[in-house]
Amino acid sequence: MHARTALFALALIACGGPATPPDVAPPPAPTPTPTTAPTTDAPPAQDAGAGGTQGATTPPASEEPTGTPRERLMKTHFKETAIVRAAVIKGSLNEAVAPAEALTKMEGLGTPDKKWQPALEALQNASKRIGQSPDIPGAAAATADIGVACGSCHRVAGGPKVTVEAPPPVDKTIQSRMRRHVWATERLWEALYVPSDASWKAGTDALSGDPFPKEILDKGGVHSRSAGAKFKSIVATAGAKKKIEDRAKVYASLLETCSACHVSTGGGKK
Repeated sequence: MHARTALFALALIACGGPATPPDVAPPPAPTPTPTTAPTTDAPPAQDAGAGGTQGATTPPASEEPTGTPRERLMKTHFKETAIVRAAVIKGSLNEAVAPAEALTKMEGLGTPDKKWQPALEALQNASKRIGQSPDIPGAAAATADIGVACGSCHRVAGGPKVTVEAPPPVDKTIQSRMRRHVWATERLWEALYVPSDASWKAGTDALSGDPFPKEILDKGGVHSRSAGAKFKSIVATAGAKKKIEDRAKVYASLLETCSACHVSTGGGKK
């Protein structure tokens, strides 16, 4: 039983649980640093062999507030997007509603530049859709649109920046393959919210070269195998997507597919 629980945990983690936020987090408003844009590194590999799903669903530990009000808002929004993604991946819409609602709050931002306003409104509208969504596909689409809205504002404001490093090495163990999936799916999210072409390429390359292990898919029977086949089909063409709207659709489809697999296997349950 413990071995099965561990395998389910691997599947959940592999679909992109919350990453550790960068020093200056990248939600919708630009960071106020006037000189160089923040650089985010790839998130550290998580222990894919641990039982349960605590590592994939628990938000980062709270810290003492630091920085300006705007910086604190950015860091808070980064954490909230991580919780939303984890909840959607797990198939638990109720857990996504509160953090999504928090994303609509802009206290601490001050008076935003007029050129940011369309992106901020898009963020608020997408966040509200999480609570209005009747199903996972709707919530997944809204989550992807949150990333696009963040990236739209960042593009106008000139930040943040990311440096894409090499993906974790892969051997014959399930643990190493799952760590690589963690890394890859985080790069796809970066590709939306930064936005970053390099992150998209790195993420899709890593996923296309390392499909989900059959051992995990067999645990959920026909439904998880179907989700795995859909995942493989999505990834096969994901690297060719150049427009941010098309990348958002791919990301939403991946979230939906991951959720379907977790529901069928029980992998998203604590």
